Amino acid sequence: MRMGASVVTYTVDGSNVEELYRRVQDHIVPSARQTNGYRGFLLIDLRDGQHQAIVLFDSVEDVGAAQQSLGPVGREHTYALMSGPATGTIGTVVVSDGVLVGSPTP
Repeated sequence: MRMGASVVTYTVDGSNVEELYRRVQDHIVPSARQTNGYRGFLLIDLRDGQHQAIVLFDSVEDVGAAQQSLGPVGREHTYALMSGPATGTIGTVVVSDGVLVGSPTP
């Protein structure tokens, strides 16, 4: 079975970036760790206020289930910091070169 990924892209005004990082670390990541199949979380600064959150799971099915609990947490803690709508998608990991080697599922 291949890993699944949730990929969300959004824009945050520069004055809110540090607060975004804090809220993701304090609220989103701990909530993600509690979901079934969780494998890892990346928040990537794409520059010019663009950010991309990638959350990896054991399967695409785990992604769908996790979104039910993570969506409300994201709305509560991060949406007010965004300067535009978030766009998200679910995908299947087709190539992985040791990114999560040895990462245990909590």
